[in-house]
Amino acid sequence: MPRKPRLPHHCFPARLEEIAILEHAIRLDPRDPRAPYYLGNLFYHRQLRREAIALWEKAASLDPRLPTVWRNLGIAYYNVLGKPSKAKEAYEKAFQADPKDARLLYERDQLWKRLGVLPGKRLSALEQHAGLVARRDDLTVEICTLYNQTGQPAKALRILSGRNFQPWEGGEGQALGQHVRTLLALGRKALEADDTARACEHFGHALTSPQNLSEAKHLLANQSDIHYWLGVALDKAGEKRAAKHHWTLAATFRGDFQEMSVHPFSEMTYYSALAWEKLGKKAKATRLLRDLLAHAKQLEKAKASIDYFATSLPTMLLFDDDIQKRQETSALFLQAQAELGLGNKAKGTALLREVLRREPNHAFAADLMATKR
Repeated sequence: MPRKPRLPHHCFPARLEEIAILEHAIRLDPRDPRAPYYLGNLFYHRQLRREAIALWEKAASLDPRLPTVWRNLGIAYYNVLGKPSKAKEAYEKAFQADPKDARLLYERDQLWKRLGVLPGKRLSALEQHAGLVARRDDLTVEICTLYNQTGQPAKALRILSGRNFQPWEGGEGQALGQHVRTLLALGRKALEADDTARACEHFGHALTSPQNLSEAKHLLANQSDIHYWLGVALDKAGEKRAAKHHWTLAATFRGDFQEMSVHPFSEMTYYSALAWEKLGKKAKATRLLRDLLAHAKQLEKAKASIDYFATSLPTMLLFDDDIQKRQETSALFLQAQAELGLGNKAKGTALLREVLRREPNHAFAADLMATKR
């Protein structure tokens, strides 16, 4: 059986004169897959995207065992040709060619997420390659996300508390976000079991930034959801004064820092409204929820744009994102929150189902569906 050819390391032709060199190499040895692969890289870099695809396809036909060629084709099929099914097939071939490449596993999972593959299937695929998952912080955060998405926060906690993370570009706040999500889920489970002491412990810990996560919460980040649930637990434990303190913090926080800017409304606005209701300020709660609903309906119709400083958003680092669709989905979720808060449970639940139909991996929608009043 012939040995699998290896692509040399530290070889990335990029100069214009190297186009002629590679074209000459292709003419000299038309059976060698490396020259069209390298020339495809150069062309893609120079914005000759379709020419690059043709060259990569030629390289893949000459030797289908080259994982990076298939990986490049997967990205190009999705971002350039708009053919997600071909992109998925290319990534399958890439990972089959090198099943020990943790980066390929991560990128394949990100493509699956973009294509709406259900959380359970994604989780099963990652669990089959636990060793690869453990090699990367981003994959580790992703499997924690999927454990939370599928109602297994205890598994997420074991991973999050036992690993030292390092921040990476595009991943700012992700480990910390799953830390909060995990503890909120565990706290709610403790409340359901009437274990108020454990619930208070989980919710209180959600306010912290553990040292092993290597990042801290932004001073303008809204934590109204944590304060609301901590207030619920304290109230159930008979600590009325402490509960009122946390509900007040949840109710009076203004704005939320997301995607490198402060937003007047966010998913946290819902918890501010719930906190006002707990404080006996029903009129304030209703007014805030109606304002949230009006904002969400306006957002659904608005043209989406990306803030100048938000260029490292994780959704844009690998595969192109439909920012208009993402904005519309976010708007539908805010509408669902507002309708549920206003007591329109049937309408709110229908909106949540629509959000999850559009985006099966939507974290906020999955969590609210599990906890809606």
